[in-house]
Amino acid sequence: MMGKILAAALVVVALALVVTAHAEEATGFRDVPWGASEDTLRFRVPLDYCNAADPHSEYGTRRCRARSDITFGDVRPTSVFFFLRDNMLVGWQIAYPPRFRVTMANALTKKYGEPTKVYEGDRVAWKGRTAEVDFVGGRAQDLVTVVTKAELATCEAERQERARKAAKGF
Repeated sequence: MMGKILAAALVVVALALVVTAHAEEATGFRDVPWGASEDTLRFRVPLDYCNAADPHSEYGTRRCRARSDITFGDVRPTSVFFFLRDNMLVGWQIAYPPRFRVTMANALTKKYGEPTKVYEGDRVAWKGRTAEVDFVGGRAQDLVTVVTKAELATCEAERQERARKAAKGF
């Protein structure tokens, strides 16, 4: 009996290793790695414009919108944004019509493995060592947001600082 339990446990561990070995970590956007400069991003991705990011709702301090000719297989996003802080790529986000939800969910699962976090409603996340991938399904559009853990920590510290100042009446 103990041998069967041990064998079953080994099979579970082996399957977990196979899934983990197959899953990738988000390392940037296509061939643009985390930390790449805005100039590098412009060289590799056709951009429409860059401007200041909204610190209350976005990541980084600068936001760049890609031209509309970027595709993900058969999926043509309604928008692709990149987030930079200190002239370094720290995140990106794509929005696309919900009719592509299954296609994108399959692509994300193939690339990153099974989600590590499942929320209520149409939201799942892949939490890696250096970045997080967040999928949110909506009525009008779906969003995939990929952000470095360092940027998430920076945004949380900024949020806490704003809350501290607001509590003091500044």
